[in-house]
Amino acid sequence: MTKLTKRVIEGLQSDGSKHGTLFWDSELKGFGVRVFPTGVKTFVVKFRTRGGRQRWLKIGAFGALTAEKAREKAKLELARVVDGEDPADARDQLRAAVTVAQLCDLYMTAAEAGLVLGRKGTPKKPRTLSTDRSRIDAHVKPLLGQLKASEVTRTDIEGFKTGVVTGKTARDEKLGPRRRSIVRGGKGALTRTLGLLGAVFAWGQDNGYVEQNPVRGVKRFADAQKKAMLSGEQYGALAQTLNELADRRDRNDQPMHSLVGLAAIRFIALTGVRRGECTSLKWDEVDANGTCLALGETKTGPSLRPLSRAAFAVVDAQDAIADYVFPAGPDAEGYQGLPGLWRTVQKTARLAAEAAAVERGEPAPAGGPLDGVTLHSLRHSYAGVAEQLGATIPTIAALLGHRVGGVTGGYILKRVDVLLIDAANRVAEHIGMLMRGEAPPSTVVQFVPRGRIRANTGTQHLALAS
Repeated sequence: MTKLTKRVIEGLQSDGSKHGTLFWDSELKGFGVRVFPTGVKTFVVKFRTRGGRQRWLKIGAFGALTAEKAREKAKLELARVVDGEDPADARDQLRAAVTVAQLCDLYMTAAEAGLVLGRKGTPKKPRTLSTDRSRIDAHVKPLLGQLKASEVTRTDIEGFKTGVVTGKTARDEKLGPRRRSIVRGGKGALTRTLGLLGAVFAWGQDNGYVEQNPVRGVKRFADAQKKAMLSGEQYGALAQTLNELADRRDRNDQPMHSLVGLAAIRFIALTGVRRGECTSLKWDEVDANGTCLALGETKTGPSLRPLSRAAFAVVDAQDAIADYVFPAGPDAEGYQGLPGLWRTVQKTARLAAEAAAVERGEPAPAGGPLDGVTLHSLRHSYAGVAEQLGATIPTIAALLGHRVGGVTGGYILKRVDVLLIDAANRVAEHIGMLMRGEAPPSTVVQFVPRGRIRANTGTQHLALAS
């Protein structure tokens, strides 16, 4: 036996036993770690009750818990044994009592305290926590909330899948004068919610609330997120719609729509930043010379991005009346109305397309030019334009703030040089030309099947637009 430290535990190997191999700590009697053939390592405590009954208590998984933290928790549990308590019995009672809804609440409390780690071993960000709570409230609690967490089976999870996909949890509630809660369900919502639910049960396992994770092994639908690439016509419709909404005035000659929000949408189109990165952008993250952004918090951590002249012009046109570049509300925090404003943009573009069709004497189109486009589609389109202009994958990653593996990728993403700034300028200028209808048409290659072509017969050609 030796003292269980991080280095010691990392070097421990299982002997192949199905139930794991036990290694005991030399300093704290009854405290050990169980190493499974899969590589999973779990801290445990073995003790005897006053009645002489031998009991086991799982403290938590190595990784989620450090050796020192696990030792402290073990000391607390063993102190309860000295006082005549049975921590394992208390755990069993807790396990039998907690419902799925309560388990989710316990998970969220731990996550909000920074005890649930996300990407790169860091606590979940506030926006992620907000999304997690929304999915729990919208789907998990209505369908599984009342079940005992320890009694949830694979069958229950399959029923949960059916309920979310078929819209059993769908709702449309008015929360206030300008706020609505719209839940649609569907395959995409199910896939992302199942991932969260699996994490909740895994956390419950590590903390002694459940013995197994019923979500593990459940098949999920492919997460088919919309990755629409805007055409030149769609970019033109976007620009026309943004200009039209900016020009609208009410009876008091005040803007009918948020000029800050409209500018934020234009900024996203010209930079490819994520929606949250745009709304949380602060003035101290913008280079005074207009060459880059130094974002403190993004999906992948701190990020340095090149800033084009066109995008900086959008930023520079905003009044620096608050810490945020795109402020709104009484507290002048980052503008949060982009989802609703984007729906207005889509509807306005659709009505304009219908009016144009009627004027030409044509039937109204089935949908508007921006109906299949999301704000995140602007990010995908930015990357697509960069690729069309010949940018390399590492360059596109640097423009978007993506992580790139390898030493070279790390160097590229940690500095902004004139080449990256030039790339950002070329992409933004091309998008600006598309929005103004000035971009040159794409080269079209005519595809002709390499088969036998009979004379005097029409050959159908397939146009492949680059």
